[in-house]
Amino acid sequence: MADKLSNERLKKIEFEDRPIDVAYGLASADGMWLQESNDPQKALIFPEQVDVSCDKSTKTCRELTVTLGPAGGMVSIMSPEEKDWPIISWDTHGLLASYGPDNSKSAAASEKCHSHVLTMTFISGAVSTSDIPTHEKGCEEFTETDSYRLVRGNYYVDTSPNNDTDKPTAKK
Repeated sequence: MADKLSNERLKKIEFEDRPIDVAYGLASADGMWLQESNDPQKALIFPEQVDVSCDKSTKTCRELTVTLGPAGGMVSIMSPEEKDWPIISWDTHGLLASYGPDNSKSAAASEKCHSHVLTMTFISGAVSTSDIPTHEKGCEEFTETDSYRLVRGNYYVDTSPNNDTDKPTAKK
């Protein structure tokens, strides 16, 4: 659950991975980014619902991310964000895309200090991303790779009176 959001009504439902259908040079997957590490310090600050769509002809994957955040005891939908991933390779097994680091003056420190890699394995349906430190001058605080996997499913807000739609119902 979204520990840092701390709203008991925000819940998630997860589904099994499934193969990624690759038709006409298009591939897509959606779900939630969850950290690979068991270290709570590596968890995303706010939960993210994502859709990743890849097009072999344009050699681009586009990630649409909707971040959920707190707003005075409520769950708020933050600004959606789009990110393009240039595809480095694509074969019958999957694809690899990468971008970064961003050396522009307006880029955040984490974007200047990381390369980002996206992998998609078609048969298993596995999708993951890694933020890899560049070890450049000024990036000393970024020393570890952070990896996230796409878990099929979505977040929802439990509006039941007892906040218990995810609990088994008792048989009478």
